[in-house]
Amino acid sequence: MFRDRVVSMEQTQEIGEKHIDLLTALAMEALPGFTLSEHGLEHEQDLYVLSLASADSGETRSVAFTRMVLSDAERLPAIVADGAAPIRARIVDLIRRQAGRRRIVVAMRELQTEDERVEADAIEAEWRVKHEAALAAKRAEDERRQRERQRQKQQEDARRQAQREREKRQRSAQGGGAHGAPHGHQAPAQQPGEGGGRRRRRRGRGGQSRGNAPGGAPQPDAQARPQGPRPEPAQPGSQPRQDRPAGEAGGPRPEGGGRRRRRRGRGRGGNASGGAPPAPSVL
Repeated sequence: MFRDRVVSMEQTQEIGEKHIDLLTALAMEALPGFTLSEHGLEHEQDLYVLSLASADSGETRSVAFTRMVLSDAERLPAIVADGAAPIRARIVDLIRRQAGRRRIVVAMRELQTEDERVEADAIEAEWRVKHEAALAAKRAEDERRQRERQRQKQQEDARRQAQREREKRQRSAQGGGAHGAPHGHQAPAQQPGEGGGRRRRRRGRGGQSRGNAPGGAPQPDAQARPQGPRPEPAQPGSQPRQDRPAGEAGGPRPEGGGRRRRRRGRGRGGNASGGAPPAPSVL
């Protein structure tokens, strides 16, 4: 578009400069008493303009020619070919009818004959119909695209909402599995020794348990007591057994079972040097 406009302005200026004498003659014939003061291209409107001034009154007039008037074969070129062509009289008459204006425009529309005007109206009406149809199609396409964009936006919003709902449910499920019981119902605290098996107390040397607090007093050990024979319970209808002294080796074994092993811990109770055990207590 910019290139076409530049070409058009170049053509307008070229034709106007080439036929400046003919254009000046036409303007001075329509405006007696005015002379040419300057001429040139008006870039904004793409017009070739003649500036005229009156020597008597000092008034100024500007006569502008469109590119179509300058280039159409039945307008200015027809006058160049034949100075007495009918179009010459129409151009002079058009300028004279606008003599009271400071700016006079010689356009293609005002120079048309009746037949040319009817034909031009038909062409313009056809163009308008096509133009309106193109505009209606463009509006319909724009509306369709707008509806499509709204539909896609609604689908995207629904997808995001569903994604947020899924993430919310997943967080709720993960939170419920991590905390176990529902809110307000806490599981009872696990007691020491439950579920993990019974711990064995490891006793170190000297009869002290490792579970004793550092620096505290050692707990009494059940195995530190004198290892003597325990009294057996009396059987119904039997006589109470008399314990024998420790020095007597003979005699029948006591009733109620086999030999009991006396457990002797290291450094606990018994004589480490291998001496005789302490005398059993007599119940």
